[in-house]
Amino acid sequence: MAVTRHTKISGNKNWIALDSGGTMTDAVVVDSSGSFLVGKYLTNKQNESISFLGSITDAAKTAGLELRETLSQADVIVYAGTIMLNTLLSRTGAKVGLIVTQGFEDYLLMEKAEGGWLSYPYADRLHTVTHFHEDPTVPRERICGVQERLDMFGQQVIPIREQDVIDATNKFKAMGCETIAVMFLWSHMNPMHEQAAEKVIRSIDAEIPVVLSSAMSPTHKEYSRLASVVAQAYAGERARKHFRNVETRAREEGFDKEVSTLLAHGGTVPINTPRLYESYVSGPVGGVLGAQYVGEIMGTGNVVGCDIGGTSFDVGIIRDGLIPIVREPALLSFRTNIPMIHTESIGAGMGSELGVHPLTGKLTVGPRSAGSDVGRCYKWPVPTITDCHILLGYLNPKYFLGGDVQLDLDAAIRALEPMAKHFNTKTFEFAERAHKLVCSYMQEFLVNMLRGRGYNMKDYTMAMYGGGGPLGLVDVVDGIAHDLGDIVTFPFAAVFSAFGVLCAPRRYRYHQSILAGAPPLGSDAAKAARLHAASAISEAWEQLEERARSDFKLHGWNFKEAKISRSAYVRFTNQLSDFEVLWPGARLKTLDDMQELVERFEKVYTTIYPAQALYSEVGYQILEVALTADVLTPKPKLPKLSMKGPKPPSAAEKGTRKVYWRGKVMDFRIYEMDPLEPGNIIKGPAIIEHPATTLLVAPGDHIEFDARRLIHYRPGTTR
Repeated sequence: MAVTRHTKISGNKNWIALDSGGTMTDAVVVDSSGSFLVGKYLTNKQNESISFLGSITDAAKTAGLELRETLSQADVIVYAGTIMLNTLLSRTGAKVGLIVTQGFEDYLLMEKAEGGWLSYPYADRLHTVTHFHEDPTVPRERICGVQERLDMFGQQVIPIREQDVIDATNKFKAMGCETIAVMFLWSHMNPMHEQAAEKVIRSIDAEIPVVLSSAMSPTHKEYSRLASVVAQAYAGERARKHFRNVETRAREEGFDKEVSTLLAHGGTVPINTPRLYESYVSGPVGGVLGAQYVGEIMGTGNVVGCDIGGTSFDVGIIRDGLIPIVREPALLSFRTNIPMIHTESIGAGMGSELGVHPLTGKLTVGPRSAGSDVGRCYKWPVPTITDCHILLGYLNPKYFLGGDVQLDLDAAIRALEPMAKHFNTKTFEFAERAHKLVCSYMQEFLVNMLRGRGYNMKDYTMAMYGGGGPLGLVDVVDGIAHDLGDIVTFPFAAVFSAFGVLCAPRRYRYHQSILAGAPPLGSDAAKAARLHAASAISEAWEQLEERARSDFKLHGWNFKEAKISRSAYVRFTNQLSDFEVLWPGARLKTLDDMQELVERFEKVYTTIYPAQALYSEVGYQILEVALTADVLTPKPKLPKLSMKGPKPPSAAEKGTRKVYWRGKVMDFRIYEMDPLEPGNIIKGPAIIEHPATTLLVAPGDHIEFDARRLIHYRPGTTR
């Protein structure tokens, strides 16, 4: 795909980020000054190294560079791919043997009573007849119990029986297991039994990967900890092989360092990280990081990032400049202890498949998508939203990916005509209704995300990106545009998630369970308990710092350069929900420090609940702490440029095209994206084309390019 350059990079060092989605693999190449190039390539799901190199080649050639030249100058490559998630979805992970505490061999099957509905949309949650349980990733015959027991304080109650571990290991080897996972109760309080089990396993087979829950996720809630260790053993080690294949191809083309990946909490680490399972979802995370960065540039801390891809619509909310972290996100149909930037998604994208509901006869859109096969106009056997866009005139079938991929308008028409006939409507009208239907799903989801949390939409800037973002923008905001503070999209919207990946620091995040209480002040016993809690929290932070030092040493990073952030999860005594409270210092030392911590908690609490809900009389509990270690990396720059006049340059004008709009055919002016300059104003009806995306401007609306070439969508007053 020929993508014209955003700007020409210079210097002899660069940073490369890639986002491999279900449809496209996007690349951004940034130099030490912050200037960047973008590239795009259809994702090759069979061999992602092909689309990995293809997207970098596409970005490099826009500046007249060769692939080898670009890779040899790369200091960092971050690959945010779908390898991990695809391994889980396709059930192609490693053959795992699981060792657990005796008597809990069926724990994985219990699914925390959520597995029958967790991954279902709301409509299906209401009808349990549609529910079914997937076969477990580790079948019962490959789960062995071991006699051992620790109590809730980590004290040994029953010593570990090593012969049970020997028998389980020999059984797994005979069954051809590729990895062994170990999860004992209360091992997060004391890893001694898991470490003893690993020593026994290593004495039998020194090469087989062994995954310990106490090393992966030393936190309370046994089921989510078990799910995490299984995810690493089942998909993490298999995904590591795919990442290494990508890394090998990069090195063959001149890259001489480690390839990194983006973790779910928003940090990047090399692919040899022990906890690779934390990379299972990274594309939406990159977009939210980019939206946060753009918010900083624009001077707003409240941004809602909206990513319209070919497969899904992903939304992440940045409030007061902070991105919320979820500690127990859902991974397919089970909970995991993977700290993750909070995003939510629906299966609605511009490649969504169209169908007819077998019971109601209504039109269905998604959740299945054509992915890189686009639609009936390319390789997909049934029509998609993209077919509708070609028919309506929104897309130029000869300019998809800059003309590298030719789409078949006639095939799209042949696929849509029978569906239009089924609904007793004209083909053009059907196509427009399908487009508006998928956009209405997105709008409803967006509004619920904001208003459902009690947020005032006027306080938020909406950042719209993704390959389908500029195209769907006009109808996603139709009727709610004036409720939003601002609406922004980007000339490089199609690679925005990859852009966001480069906004991520090198980061490790750690969580550790503890037992600490802070009763109400008023007695010497309460003071002693609070001082003990301060000591327990500080000791846990110190342990997490040692883990960070060890991991930094593994990658050759300088720990002294790290920015350390510490937090504690605080709740009122015996309540079920706790909240992360950031602590600005290195340790908690005094009663005043503990009092400040609980006051910070109450401040967080009252941003969610009314002040009347405070329950200080019962005291506080701290059952978990966290630590983040960051090393900052250069970010892409969006410099202010000199403003030009509102009239677009003649080089951007491409004529007109017939477009079906609201029941009639209209002439839309066509512009090329890259020649447009800061200060330019484009009035609708218009279409701005780019090899990687298309921006639709409705009649009566207009767009404005600001000094950084960010595109502000301005709705008309007559719509």
